[in-house]
Amino acid sequence: MFRRVDAAKDFDPVLIHLNRQIIVQRMSTQPSLITRGIRRASQLSLRPFRTMGVALGENDARIKALRNIHAGRRGFIIGNGPSLTVADLHRLKGEVTFASNKIYLAFDQTDWRPTYYSVCDKLVAKNNSKIIADLPLNKLLSDWVSEFFQPGDASIWLRELAVPSSGPNGRASHPFSENLLVGLYGGATIIYQQLQTAFYMGITEAILIGVDFSFQLPEQRVATGVHGYEQALKSEGEVNHFHPDYRKPGEAWAVPNMEGQRVSFQSALERYQAAGRKVINASRVTKLDVFPRGNFDEIVGR
Repeated sequence: MFRRVDAAKDFDPVLIHLNRQIIVQRMSTQPSLITRGIRRASQLSLRPFRTMGVALGENDARIKALRNIHAGRRGFIIGNGPSLTVADLHRLKGEVTFASNKIYLAFDQTDWRPTYYSVCDKLVAKNNSKIIADLPLNKLLSDWVSEFFQPGDASIWLRELAVPSSGPNGRASHPFSENLLVGLYGGATIIYQQLQTAFYMGITEAILIGVDFSFQLPEQRVATGVHGYEQALKSEGEVNHFHPDYRKPGEAWAVPNMEGQRVSFQSALERYQAAGRKVINASRVTKLDVFPRGNFDEIVGR
């Protein structure tokens, strides 16, 4: 039983934390600037505790248990581009793997399953919440999509931190978080969040596959009514992903921010290299030139 609190009259960060489920539920039905501000203020008040490694609740305890859980190992971060094949997924059984979004479309063709599954895209979450909730996987979901799920639907909720602006033109920067207990930063792609997650888990060699970094964009736009995704692309049929049913005609999907992704990937590369770790792009087809290239067959055959 959670104690009820009127945050407008009694702004106590501890009480807000204890009542977080009630607050989140209200935010999902009334996502006003005030409630979003309360949520951000509460997280900022509690951040020093998490920075020191203090777990505030069961969700935090689960996140803390992931620290260095795969220390010294390699991990495969799987994009959903056209170059991804089911045959390659099958070869990754026994590896630490990070997958996302509609990777489950491959599950009827292979008994491979990702070690960790993630979603941070609101449109993906909204359109597929029932399927995602029912997936029997280790799910690491961004709290950015929490409004589309019932409590208990995800194994772990990861706090998505606000990205500060920098420079006189207010251009968004892409900081990199090494502490998942505090949270992680969006970088215009789930791959960036997974690179931060892998780093926290102790992965020393992150290997990308299926990250084609190329999209054919339809001309039509559609209003979604989803905060942060008010204007989206209207699918004209699937050409950008590994499965023909990934996006059905008429489905709304987020406009890819390629420049934002490139900047965030550069941040990831610098942080991995500074720690003596590696990021390798082993995608069979890719236009992403930020990371050193690697041969998937040779890497898997080691």
